[in-house]
Amino acid sequence: MTPQLSITLPPSKSLYNRLFVMARLAHRAIPLLWRQLDLCEDLAVMLHASGSNEERISVGASGTAMRLLTALFALTTEREVLLVSPVRRMTERPLAQLIALLTQLGANLAQPASQEPVEGLYPLVRIRPMSLQQKGLPTLTLPSGLESSQTVTALLLIAPYLPHGLALRWQDYQLPSASYIQLTCSLMQACGIELTVDRHGIYVAPGAYCEATLTHLLSNPIGDWSSAQYPLQWALMAPRPCKLFLTNVPAQSLQPDARALDLLQISPEWLSASDDTLCFDSELLQKHLRKLTFESLSLSNNPDFAPTLIALLLYYQKKAQLHGLDLLRLKESDRIALLLLNGEQLGYQLTYDTESGFCLSGSAPSSVHTPVPIATDADHRMVMAWAPFAWYHQLQIETPQAVDKSYPTFWRDLHKLCEVIATPLYI
Repeated sequence: MTPQLSITLPPSKSLYNRLFVMARLAHRAIPLLWRQLDLCEDLAVMLHASGSNEERISVGASGTAMRLLTALFALTTEREVLLVSPVRRMTERPLAQLIALLTQLGANLAQPASQEPVEGLYPLVRIRPMSLQQKGLPTLTLPSGLESSQTVTALLLIAPYLPHGLALRWQDYQLPSASYIQLTCSLMQACGIELTVDRHGIYVAPGAYCEATLTHLLSNPIGDWSSAQYPLQWALMAPRPCKLFLTNVPAQSLQPDARALDLLQISPEWLSASDDTLCFDSELLQKHLRKLTFESLSLSNNPDFAPTLIALLLYYQKKAQLHGLDLLRLKESDRIALLLLNGEQLGYQLTYDTESGFCLSGSAPSSVHTPVPIATDADHRMVMAWAPFAWYHQLQIETPQAVDKSYPTFWRDLHKLCEVIATPLYI
């Protein structure tokens, strides 16, 4: 019998970061069950900070919380609020474009002149009560070269609570991570908001989020597809056969990260064990991936899957070109630099340039000296994407605890799998 392991993933970051903000705007209490769940750091930060009455509020290492809370407090605060972080990298994450757009709506925002830490916390943005002086529908034009889709999401989430709603227009043919903007629109419409989308923008009518729908959505937590990519990777790289059951993740999902299946040409029907349980059969999936060829793939809608996909394609020695990833330099780390570095440390040939993106040679790896150092710059996705190589090489992974940001039970689940298949990790 094939060894089996059941895994319960943390709740979806992409869904619940949005829903927490929506609930605060609707003055709807977050169900108590959220205080009892094993949350990742990003969701725990949002849960606390979105309802905080403190004057100085830490957003931890969460760029999502920083941007969504900037918009939330810009609209709702009746006091001065300072968002701070213990992580220096947060001062370099995209925020200035959102501040400029919110200022056009009458928000009173300022990035501190000095970003030196005070008592170990870096100041990010100072927010004062908003002065709404709108006499008609406000129309904002997004800047060319938008750095984060969350700039759009932050504006959309507060838009129904503006007196006349909001119209967003854009100049670029394609927005970064457009699938995440689509997720925001879908959640807003599910909660009763009228909005229209065309090729050049989005119009959001004034309104209020449906409290009953919010309560329903928040009372039935769904697992995180951005975390599900890692058990999928384990099944695809496991040295021995196994079946992994994800007990709280539906194959069909609004979450953009579910598109990992499309990129790997995996049919959801292969994986669906029940309505909300996935089964990753390592033998079936590995046989499938060995047959595939990859030419040119765009990951502009799924940049968070890039580290995992690149690690998989290197392991399977697949020739490929991956583009739409320039903004990886603005993530928790400079992911482009770290993907190149760690791939080379493991003996693989890959290059990157702005025009072509990542180019993977498809050649076999050269011999490596162990332990192989894996640089992460405390980036959770860098830790998780390279971890399965520890079945085949002695690795020295920097900041392994960084996984707490999104998948706090990552190492526990991976070690359980090692026990099930009787194969250790060399870490």
